Amino acid sequence: MSLRKAQREAVRNALLREGMRLMSRQGFEATTVDQIAAAAGVAKGTFYNYFTSKEDLALAALVSLLARVEDELSQSRAQAGDLRGRLREMFSRLVAWTQDVNPELIWLWCIENLRRGVEEPASRIFHRLMTRLCAEAQQTGQLRTDRRPEDLALDLEGIVLARIAAWYHGGAPPGLMERLLAAVDTYLTGAAPAPASPSRQEKAMP
Repeated sequence: MSLRKAQREAVRNALLREGMRLMSRQGFEATTVDQIAAAAGVAKGTFYNYFTSKEDLALAALVSLLARVEDELSQSRAQAGDLRGRLREMFSRLVAWTQDVNPELIWLWCIENLRRGVEEPASRIFHRLMTRLCAEAQQTGQLRTDRRPEDLALDLEGIVLARIAAWYHGGAPPGLMERLLAAVDTYLTGAAPAPASPSRQEKAMP
């Protein structure tokens, strides 16, 4: 890496680090670009050489988070548990990120996901990761194989986005993790009713 590129990377990392620290400490709305630039030791104009807005910075931080999760899950594949366990790990990181910063940011990501799809960097990594998890679950007999892993991933992503939207519009109460896991578990298990008991079947017979 050239010296100039290393310097640019250092400035970008400083902006990300200080931006997320400020948002975590005082909230997303109260944090300004001026504050982020000052904390990173650069001029306000320099901020805009790297990010278009504080929203752009926050989404870039989510990209870094998902990239780390992807690496960790890839490295632990040999010791991986079931699909639910791996999804729980990923969701726990998303929820922790939301709690550390502000519910507005996870909602911002949902909007960008719906607006731009995989053109949005965090959404692209999220889809790639979900597709990989689904493909590996198919290989181990945890998921049906008559559908492409990409399609199963899209189903799960849609559930996640819908649950986050409902949670956000409901006032962002505690329990996002439980809501995500319950919704995904319903999809993975199947929403069919339990078989009728023998006594009910006998009563139904003429």
